[in-house]
Amino acid sequence: MNVLVRKIFPGDADAVVGLAAELSAFIGKQTAAFSVDDFRRYGFGSDRLFDGVIAEVEGRPVGYALFRDMYDMDLASPGLHMMDLFVQDHMRRQGVGRALLKALAQACAAIDGTWMTWQCLEQHHHALAFYQALGGRRFACVDFEISGPALRHLAAGSA
Repeated sequence: MNVLVRKIFPGDADAVVGLAAELSAFIGKQTAAFSVDDFRRYGFGSDRLFDGVIAEVEGRPVGYALFRDMYDMDLASPGLHMMDLFVQDHMRRQGVGRALLKALAQACAAIDGTWMTWQCLEQHHHALAFYQALGGRRFACVDFEISGPALRHLAAGSA
């Protein structure tokens, strides 16, 4: 089987958003918030907020990864944060995920990056094993998130 991994383009919006909806369903979310408009608005242009790659087999999209260039002051080096990685169920364990991560490692190297980070839900044992088999390690950080009214409250300066 030949897996083609290539950079995303605006014309990939339906495919990537469809795959992202599959990921949302896989992790138990009722609805997927990411839209075609979001993909085109935030993924392209001089102020893009993410980049990505898409995996195809026989011309059909079967997976994707979205990422963002970052900088780590402790390491004094650029790197990459992977926001999403998804491979359709019937294509798992066939090298698609590895090919997507290889493309991200190459993107990281292209910016002289020395590290990549990502999150994985604790209950995804297969994904955890996959990442560890590639040489990934658990990182001793705790994720925080603020959104909705709490974020608006903080932005207004009343927190």
